[in-house]
Parts: sequence; C-alpha cells; structure tokens
Amino acid sequence: MLNKKKIHIVDTTLRDGSHAMMHRYTEAQVTAIAAGLERVGVDFIELSHGDGISGSSINYGFSAVSELDLLKAASTVVKNAILTVLLIPGVGTIDDLKKAQECGAKAVRVATHVTEADVA
Repeated sequence: MLNKKKIHIVDTTLRDGSHAMMHRYTEAQVTAIAAGLERVGVDFIELSHGDGISGSSINYGFSAVSELDLLKAASTVVKNAILTVLLIPGVGTIDDLKKAQECGAKAVRVATHVTEADVA
C-alpha cells in the first residue's frame, strides 16, 4: 500500500527518454537503468515505447527491441518499485495492456494529446 504522506517519485527515463535515443534501448541498458532506479528508491518506473504501448510503428518510429522484452528484462531487477507503462488510446489497446501485465507491468498511465481528446 502506498504511503499517503510520502511524495512518490515517478521516473519516465525508460519511456520518455527513449525519444532521445530513437527508441533504441537494449535489454542490457534497460536492466542497468531499472536496477539503478530501484537502488535509489524510485517508486514508479515507467517503461514502454516513447509513444506508449504499441507505439513501435512507422508513425512513431520502430523500437530496436520489443517493449515486452524490455519489460521482462526490467522485471528481473525491479522488486520494490512499481513497473508501469503508458497507454495512449488509439495507439495501444487493452490486449496490449494485458500482454504488458504478463511481462511485469503493474500499473498504467493513460494519456492523450489535447488535440486528440475527442477521438481518444
């Protein structure tokens, strides 16, 4: 259970940070970064393609490694933090979310661009 008096840290390096790398994180990089975030006590570690679950596409850029494989890699070292993913309606689906859960995701953040809220 989360402590309501604590400020909880959400780190998006393994999701938003992938934009700067053209979505080229490797399993070794993800494992090392996730282990470091775990070690310093980050509460939530968000991991998915920069544009969310199933964002790896011609529209948003292809990932070097499947995000499901990256989630599996991170879940081997994340024991206390909550491994999360980003779901953008219209990009990812409930089925994608279920697959992410099977690979270690425990929470989801849902987001959309303000200009697309009417179709999300």
